[in-house]
Amino acid sequence: MSDIARKNYRLSVLNGVAFGIGETFIDPVTVLALLVSQLNARGWVVGLAVALTEIGWFLPQILTIQFLERRSRRLPIYRAMAAVRIAGLTAAMIALLVLGERALPWFLAGFGVFAFAGGFSAVAFYDVVGRTVPLSWHPRMWAQRLFWGGLLSALSALIVRALLERPTFVGRFVPLFALGTVFIGAGAIFFTLAEEPPVEVSRREMHMAAHLKESARVAWHDRSFRALFGTRVALAGAAMATPFFVLYAVRDLGLSAALVAGFLSAKIAGYVLSNILWQRVATRFGNRALMSAVGLIAGLAPLCALFAGIVPAPLKGPLIALAFALFGAVVSGNNIGYQSLLLAIAPAARRPSYVGLMNSFVGPAMLLPALGGVLVDATSPLAIFGVAALCGAGAMGLARRLPGAVALEARPGPDATS
Repeated sequence: MSDIARKNYRLSVLNGVAFGIGETFIDPVTVLALLVSQLNARGWVVGLAVALTEIGWFLPQILTIQFLERRSRRLPIYRAMAAVRIAGLTAAMIALLVLGERALPWFLAGFGVFAFAGGFSAVAFYDVVGRTVPLSWHPRMWAQRLFWGGLLSALSALIVRALLERPTFVGRFVPLFALGTVFIGAGAIFFTLAEEPPVEVSRREMHMAAHLKESARVAWHDRSFRALFGTRVALAGAAMATPFFVLYAVRDLGLSAALVAGFLSAKIAGYVLSNILWQRVATRFGNRALMSAVGLIAGLAPLCALFAGIVPAPLKGPLIALAFALFGAVVSGNNIGYQSLLLAIAPAARRPSYVGLMNSFVGPAMLLPALGGVLVDATSPLAIFGVAALCGAGAMGLARRLPGAVALEARPGPDATS
């Protein structure tokens, strides 16, 4: 097992680094938001497009639970979905290349395939990592994925800046999505090389509805599960304003669209630099303290954007950049704390159920950017910034209910002997 653990640890880190680079070129809250805003001016369309990444990743996971828990090996579904993800992202890029500014429906279709295929592969990924990499290694593993991926993403942001300064729509966005496809494809392929020992499965035959009902009952009676769910949903509420930072800066504050690359760099800087702090907080004080701090910063980010409208002109750009830097820190801390807690609280026999149910329950909250866009269209971005700040405060409070010290080895499940 130790050889497999080391191999899968390395492949998981490489997977995260490559995805981090690739996602920089198609970053939802900067590049994607700018792209869609140039194809459709309505806020709810921009919000929905940005939300697709999260919706597609979270919602489908519940459909894979029974399929995975009835099979002794879970990597085949990850490998199949890796091919689908690459195909979907390639289709989105081709739509931009061929149709240019008329590409919106076809682009969103391809991007949606990419996003939802990620959701179908996620439970398999977490299950394999949870079974083959010791849980005591996880904080360091997630931190290394985020740190090295973020560091290289910072260099990639220089390329993003150069491409966004090109004069034509196709010249700007097609190369960005081509580079994103290459690196995300490489990241997916890395983890297809992982190894997994077979796992003993239950002999009980259950229909999907019965299986989900039993799994949901067991999970929802777990106080740690409910606390993590509430915290994650509140953080999603705090993040719903982020796609509108760029639109507010360009449309309302009159800042140049060329500054978007600078905002992306600020987000990456917050992501990378905070990673060092988050790893120490998680190690020394636990993931409950980490998630509480993440909630605090999640509320401060939209407040920075809110105050950018009333400060002198020279400070407007830096305040928006600070909002993005704080958001980057939130993403980094949330990834470390949420993923570590989810795998740690999950009973070994029900890990796919816990992961799939949690993420699918959280999934509807990923529609909040689209609802935020409706609010922006009806009022102004300032309203959504205020709501997001309140959600951050809520996340900080809910995080206090999280378990303070979860055992580093997964607990046996209620049906572990079946």
